[in-house]
Amino acid sequence: MTKKHRNEPLDPELDPELPPDQGVSDEEPQRLAQVAEEEEAASSLAKEIENLAIALDQKTKEAAEANEKYLRTYADFENYRKRMQRDQADFRKYANEQMALELLTVIDHLSLAIKHANEAGGGEGLQQGVEMVHKQFRDVLEKFGIVPFKAQGEPFDPAMHDAVMQVETADAPENTVVQVFQEGYRYHEKVLRHAKVGVSKRPAEAAGEPPLAAAEDHTDADMEN
Repeated sequence: MTKKHRNEPLDPELDPELPPDQGVSDEEPQRLAQVAEEEEAASSLAKEIENLAIALDQKTKEAAEANEKYLRTYADFENYRKRMQRDQADFRKYANEQMALELLTVIDHLSLAIKHANEAGGGEGLQQGVEMVHKQFRDVLEKFGIVPFKAQGEPFDPAMHDAVMQVETADAPENTVVQVFQEGYRYHEKVLRHAKVGVSKRPAEAAGEPPLAAAEDHTDADMEN
């Protein structure tokens, strides 16, 4: 055998002296194909996991938004339910308001009858009878939460008083109730009827205006000059 022939690669099948692992195996292409297939499957799985993570994050946000919406809706419903309960309670509490107003007219007439009886004198038995009815009537009104409120001597309050006249006086601070022409009443916590009152104002002299006589004297002196 020449040197040229010794340098040429030998087929292991033709040369039994070569080890088997030094040749090209028939299983190598299959192994490489399997590795490539596994890598592709791993890449696909990673992509699927990434998509699932994105979807999970989106669903988590949607669930949080839905929960927040539920809490707002529940709070609105609770507020509505409480408001309805208050409205129903107020309706039951003030259902007889118009009737109470009508009854106040009756008690006003009884009060006037007592006043006139006192002024006229005599008729003591009648007066006592009217006073008894008047007291019983007021007791019944009070039982249902209808009570008069004090106005005399109080500062004028348009939420409770109707001013029907002004009274010049130095005996009370300005804008004070000095006369009560008709009592005011409350129906539970609500003002059922305003009191009709006279309200104090400062006399002209106290307000810094010169007396009429002094003003006339001053005018006459100016004319003489």
